[in-house]
Amino acid sequence: MKISTLSVLALALASTGLTSLPAVAQDDLQRGETVLERRRPELEQLGIRAGSFRFLPRLEAGAIYDTNVFASDANKQDDIIWTVQPRLDIRSDFSAHALNFSASANAGRYQDYSSENYTDYAFQADGRYDVSKSGAADATLYHRRNHEGRGDIDSLSGYVEPVTYTQSGGEVGYTQRFNRLRARLSGTAQYSEYDDVGIRSGGIARQGDRDRWEYAGTGRVGYEFIEGYETFVQGTYSWTRHRRDRDFNNVNRDSDGYEIVGGVTGELTGLITGELYAGYLARNYEDSRLKDFGGLALGGRVNWSVTQLTTITGSLSRQIRETSSSLGLGTASSYERTIVAVGVDHELLRTLLLNARAQYRRDDFNGNSRKDDIYTAGAGATYQFSRNLFLTGGYTYEKRNSDVTNIGYTDNLVYLRLGAQM
Repeated sequence: MKISTLSVLALALASTGLTSLPAVAQDDLQRGETVLERRRPELEQLGIRAGSFRFLPRLEAGAIYDTNVFASDANKQDDIIWTVQPRLDIRSDFSAHALNFSASANAGRYQDYSSENYTDYAFQADGRYDVSKSGAADATLYHRRNHEGRGDIDSLSGYVEPVTYTQSGGEVGYTQRFNRLRARLSGTAQYSEYDDVGIRSGGIARQGDRDRWEYAGTGRVGYEFIEGYETFVQGTYSWTRHRRDRDFNNVNRDSDGYEIVGGVTGELTGLITGELYAGYLARNYEDSRLKDFGGLALGGRVNWSVTQLTTITGSLSRQIRETSSSLGLGTASSYERTIVAVGVDHELLRTLLLNARAQYRRDDFNGNSRKDDIYTAGAGATYQFSRNLFLTGGYTYEKRNSDVTNIGYTDNLVYLRLGAQM
């Protein structure tokens, strides 16, 4: 998807005319905690209490300036997008167990190109049942509607509007600790359904062959060999079943796969925490025309508290993803997505948080020669006028290079949003 919104530069923050106390580490960072996660009791959202639940409403509204609305290599078109983002979280406050709900929406209206208008939303319920002090069951259910950005891998330039889709699913799991040993079993299921879209030259681009169920079961066993350090082994078996036996090109895209990894998680020093793992990842397809995949599985995350006011985060991941795109290069079974990202968060003032992000993403298609390199960078800030009012602004740059002619692009986003919460 074209530019994922990374928090960024707040242009007008310095001119607000409000004074703030210098940033002082009033609460020391806890193990594994980042500057963004640190509690700020004098500024945090209080919500409305109803029995054992807190209702936390929030609303953000603003504008985005996009220099390349259609993620085009040539003939770039710019526009202003007016956005509204309401959200409601309901959180339990039980002495044991937990039950939470959330509902959110993200609506965008383009000033000139109304074909790109979108209204996305999401609903989620999650809970935890504490069976004992050392064991707990948990579950999550969700339903969400989203759209594919113009730079998305499966989005074609000939579509009259972005493709919209819904995803419904959930996860159930159980975690048990035995002294230094911790084990978890979980299962997930998700159904994705895509809407047909018009073609500029006439007709309809059917998307129904992308509708699918995706299932996975995961088991993980970890052992705390030294206090604060855990080594673990994790295995996942997954399978994908499409609603249609074959896609519109008469290809059976059903597949099965597995991932086996081992790693370590813990406090590397008093200032650095994280998790790193490596192993083997495989995906096998029903149709012999689709190329199977087998290779290195790799991932991890690291938080480094440089000071009590600055946190550097890093992450690495490698996944196999579904695709329906071939772009004339022959049938692709899937693509490998490798992401390397780094971010910096700094508490300049108690009410002013600065951040910067950089990310490199490689999409390597299995079954044809297409390879995409995507570079993203951004910087930004959030200023909190009070407990109930805040301002967020930013800038993001993204560039895609590809082996496929005419699908590379560069894009710039500048945005500013005013938010209110109770």
